[in-house]
Amino acid sequence: MPSEQLRNSFLRALQDFPILAGHLVAQGRGYIVVDKNNLNMPEYIESQSPISYEFVEKAKFNWDAMPIQPSTVSAVPTKSITDGKIKLINVHVVRFRNNSGIALFVNMPHYVVDGIGYSAFMKRWAEVNKCMQDGHAQLPHREYAFDRAVQTSAMPEITPPLSTSCSRIYKTKTLLGYILSWLSPETRGTLLVEGNKLFSASGHIFYVSKNAIDKIRQQVTCDGQRLSDNDILTTMISHTVAKGFYDEQENAGIFKSTTRSLMSSFLRPGEFISLMTMDIRPRLKKLSQRSTQYLGGCITGLPVFNTINRLAQAGTNPAAFGTSCLLVRKAVNNLDEKYIGAVDKTLRGSNCYAHSLALAVTTREKIIVTNQTRFGLYDCDFGAGAPKWIGPLPNFVTNYSSILPTNPLDNQGYYVYMSLEKDLMSSVLQNEFWSTHSSFVF
Repeated sequence: MPSEQLRNSFLRALQDFPILAGHLVAQGRGYIVVDKNNLNMPEYIESQSPISYEFVEKAKFNWDAMPIQPSTVSAVPTKSITDGKIKLINVHVVRFRNNSGIALFVNMPHYVVDGIGYSAFMKRWAEVNKCMQDGHAQLPHREYAFDRAVQTSAMPEITPPLSTSCSRIYKTKTLLGYILSWLSPETRGTLLVEGNKLFSASGHIFYVSKNAIDKIRQQVTCDGQRLSDNDILTTMISHTVAKGFYDEQENAGIFKSTTRSLMSSFLRPGEFISLMTMDIRPRLKKLSQRSTQYLGGCITGLPVFNTINRLAQAGTNPAAFGTSCLLVRKAVNNLDEKYIGAVDKTLRGSNCYAHSLALAVTTREKIIVTNQTRFGLYDCDFGAGAPKWIGPLPNFVTNYSSILPTNPLDNQGYYVYMSLEKDLMSSVLQNEFWSTHSSFVF
């Protein structure tokens, strides 16, 4: 895969995604401006690694096997060191010794696209590169939609009031929320990056087989409700993290416990929240019927409130596990057009997004869960077949988890990535329920 061809195919794919060369404008809810005479060109760099691909493969693609880390930016978008602007796409190509393979790091902030938009660009780049490699003169035509008006026009005209749980997420005002809303995106990013350092994250990847999920499904009580793999995995992850908080509270002194509870005043005493990120495209009729797919940010946060005690018991109590699964299932079932419309209407209110962000940042007793198994990233064939491994940043934000797909050659389970505070991660690694139903990857 020659360097020039890879870069040229990237630039050609970029023509179909002009929004990625736009400028972020912080007015109102914020928007992207694409000026053909003043493009915000992406960061695209290439490095040469002294190790071979075979070495990384034998290490099961462990981050520590890479002397040159592919990631060039953090989880939060900040200004570029070259021109002080937030880049809407960052690419780092790491070429292994003797041209034995490459590692691609590609980052696009949620300001511009979500996971569906990210995967659409990666598939297009791969498609263009493969056409160039195979000598095809005719490139398949693709059309994409990025205008936020597409999403807005798909919202229902009449919406009910927000549910109680959603009101807590989207209507709670905080001082930090006001501060974040006043800051520029560049300054806000810098503040969040520095703040995240106060709770240094530790990241690991685990493997959960479908057999293990099926065994749990057979053991739990769920009132005849069919539980999806996502319901069970989300509950497994929530239990494991909540058990860490339960043990922390048991071992902490009164002063330490009180101090930590004040930091999470958004939650009631003993409460825990699992915040799932959900793609709303299939649930909005007008969006799901479009021939041209909308690729802008189209996700919503779906809160599931539970108690630390119940989740902590879920590892040994099938009834508690089943109840927790049903809370997840009920939340997903309630995510319909009216729910989405009510959230959208609220988010269009003054600075609502900043207050929600502030709550996510300051609340400790939580886990953010995103399911990335339907993005189709293993379909990205640059000309040498499917990728061998797709994974996240080594250390992401704290108390975050993602359910990842496995290579198509192994469709018997899921990878689960967790990025947690170091003390919580220590608890996860010692959790008997988690270690029984999962295996440690790295």
